[in-house]
Order: sequence, then structure tokens, then C-alpha cells
Amino acid sequence: MRYEFLFEKLYVHNSSTISKNLKWFNSFKNKKYSLVKKNLFQLKDWNYDMRKGIIFHQSKKFFTIEGLSIKRANREIENWEQPFIKQVGYRGGIIGLIRCKFKDIPHYLVQAKFEPGNFGLIQLSPTIQATHSNLEKIHGGTKNPFLNIFKSKYSKTIIKKNVSEDGGRFLKKTNIHWIINYDGPKIKLIKSYKWITYAELDELIRYKTIVNPHLRAIVSLL
Repeated sequence: MRYEFLFEKLYVHNSSTISKNLKWFNSFKNKKYSLVKKNLFQLKDWNYDMRKGIIFHQSKKFFTIEGLSIKRANREIENWEQPFIKQVGYRGGIIGLIRCKFKDIPHYLVQAKFEPGNFGLIQLSPTIQATHSNLEKIHGGTKNPFLNIFKSKYSKTIIKKNVSEDGGRFLKKTNIHWIINYDGPKIKLIKSYKWITYAELDELIRYKTIVNPHLRAIVSLL
């Protein structure tokens, strides 16, 4: 399969297809989202433990915000203090990507995903991009519609490994990067998801702010 990946990267994309992908992507960017800035300590269900000096969710899930003091780091700045995001139990999340062939051409299932911290709010993300707390619906949100496919009898794991996340913001956090090849019944999509080829994805990456860091990272493993 390693040679197959090399050939699919050489596949020449169609410029009209790229235009259609951009039109589809921009249709989500043009939607209106409501963002309200609030004082950190006014956020619902988040609390501050004055004794431990941490910010945490009342469910004791998700993550905590903790301050660290760094000494003698032997780098451009040797001593400093900063807040870190610490995943509860050091459980990161799943960054998952579904691969499927259409007319013998591999395609990848990506999502136009809204994240309030994104540049432009909407960016292309992997099929699954969520912490275990989100996947377990601790927040009461919607279950990812494609999680079960990763455990389907029609799916074969291509890559599954722990990858560390930005050590400048997260404390000892790793995510499971999981790519599967699916060869089963047709997957029913919802509007924010789309199949694209590796070459199309590579072209969209050139637009700099369209493809998010998680999707860039996981395809780099191929």
C-alpha cells in the first residue's frame, strides 16, 4: 500500500473540481455564527479552585488550566511562567480520517468544521477531531456520526499511533492519529462532510488558512 500512497500523491487534480471544493467550503464560511466574549469566571460549569490554583469543569472531565513555573530551561528564555492546558487523566483525543476508493481513486472524508478559535471560524478538519470527553458526550452535544465506522468489519487500519500535541500550550498531551481504509456499504454524508482526493487536499493546503493543523498533521503520516 505504501506505493499506492506515492502514486495517489502524483494524481493530477482537475481545476474545476478545486473550484467546486472551494465553493462548497465557502458556503459554510458565509453562515453567521454567534460569538459572545465573556469573563473567564462567568463561563457556565467552569470553576476556579483557589487552593490548587486551577480552572476545571464541574464534570471533572475535559481539561484543567494549570500554571507552571519553568526554571533553567536551557533555551532562548531560561525562566518563565505560563498557563498550560492539561487533559484530565492525560487522555487526549482521536484525530481520525476515513479513506475510501471511488472508481479506484482514493478519497478522504473531511469536514468543514466550526471552531471559535479558527482563523475565519471554519476550517477543513479530519473525519473525527475530538477529545474523549466530547466523544462520550460529557458536554451534551451531538455524537460524531462516523465514529462506529472506525470499528466496522469493513474497515482496515492503515495507521494508528499516538502523536504529541503542541508542548508550548498542552501538558504531556497526545492524540491518537487513526487512518482507516473503508470498503463497505455507501456512507451517508451530512452537509458539512465531503470526499476529496489527496491531490485536492494538497492544493487546498496551499491556501494557507483553509486546512487546519490536525488534518495537515494526519495526512503527513501517509
